[in-house]
Amino acid sequence: MRLGLVSRLSSLALVAAALALVPGLGSPAAAGTTVFPVPTSSAGLGRIVTAPDGNMWFVEADANKVGRITPSGQITEYPFPAEFPGTTTLKDLDVAPDGTIWVVYESGERARHMNPDGSTITDGVIGSYPYGEQVRVGPDGTAWVTMSFDEDYVIRIVGSTIYEHPNAPECEDSLGEAADGSMWCRQGAGLIHLNADASGGVTYPAGRFAAYPYAIAAGPVGSIWFGRYSSGTMFTSPSDGEVGYLDAGTAQITAFDTGSRTAPADLVQGPDGSMWFTSIGAAAGIGHVSPQGTGALTAIGGYEPESLTFAPDGSIFATDPTNNVIIRVTTDGLQQTNVDPGDGSVFTQGPTTPALGTVKAPKKPVRIKRNRVPVTIACPADASGCRGKATLRSAKKPHKILARAATYQVKPGKKKTVRLKLTKAGRKAVRTKKVTRLRVELSAKGAQPVRKIVRVRR
Repeated sequence: MRLGLVSRLSSLALVAAALALVPGLGSPAAAGTTVFPVPTSSAGLGRIVTAPDGNMWFVEADANKVGRITPSGQITEYPFPAEFPGTTTLKDLDVAPDGTIWVVYESGERARHMNPDGSTITDGVIGSYPYGEQVRVGPDGTAWVTMSFDEDYVIRIVGSTIYEHPNAPECEDSLGEAADGSMWCRQGAGLIHLNADASGGVTYPAGRFAAYPYAIAAGPVGSIWFGRYSSGTMFTSPSDGEVGYLDAGTAQITAFDTGSRTAPADLVQGPDGSMWFTSIGAAAGIGHVSPQGTGALTAIGGYEPESLTFAPDGSIFATDPTNNVIIRVTTDGLQQTNVDPGDGSVFTQGPTTPALGTVKAPKKPVRIKRNRVPVTIACPADASGCRGKATLRSAKKPHKILARAATYQVKPGKKKTVRLKLTKAGRKAVRTKKVTRLRVELSAKGAQPVRKIVRVRR
């Protein structure tokens, strides 16, 4: 239930938080891409946002920590109390214009205002239920928090004072700041432009385009931008993504279909004026769309970005909860669609050269069983996947075909063994109990063939 119109957080200045410091030892994943492992395993990485000093702060929901990463990749972690470790989660964070950080933690029961060095400014209960969900800090330093459980509304925290207006709009889990500093939130299938004191707001029934806008952010045109998608199930990925904007003056919606296999989960305006987003659908990656509806969606190897922000040098830092890493990627590597976005997308998958992978030849001769030769194909971690056809030829010219071609697909960073069946000529070429040298050939249309000599015996 609500706590009342006005309450207070405790003032706990200069209470230092414990921290873990890890040097920036990122590993290159591809050209223009670096990956920084997060020290705490299975941290449940969430939102990441850039502070005025250029450092970036991110959520470790399952670890009940917040992290800070420098542009060079040095990570510092700050632990938060958790009444029930393993069940209690840290919800969200945002950075104020003065560089201080607001954090909603203890599964949304508490909020903390902290300094960049980890010391606490204020800390206290904001609700037993409803619980706090998302936090955004306005240009005046006011922290806005959506509350959700048995009822939905929004509160404001000014200094150490909590303001809960009895007529606060029923804001659900999504909250975002517009270019003019005002706040917007989601309500069912629409958007609400909140009053300055959260005592009310203007509701815009945004139709199917803005139904369930999970990301709300300022953009280059219009009043507010949104990213939306249809939720997935335990059997299916989130899907049917769209990115668009609302003009409050005309209540007109402009939306761009990002594709049936996309799900825009986070949305940020980039230095180039485009809206950049992460897709958590089957077509996972980082995308961008201009106010005219042009852009691209790019898969980054086998990584699955969840939230993104821009560093001072214009590069993107993104959290990946699946791989428990933070990815740094430059935007020049994100200008071409290299993944199928699905039906209806404004993005066109450009011509790409298929990655074939490499053949792993063991030191000992490969044993042939039932006239089938096992060939192991490895796919680099920085590829979006490897595919093609594999076959066997004689090692000597004219390199006669000795096995039936077999198609294969290998996930990034993985290996797969393809068993190639020898033809009659192949069985004749490979003599019993003799070691024979054969040439494995990987091929695909538009790609330079990969060839490797392997030794086999029957």
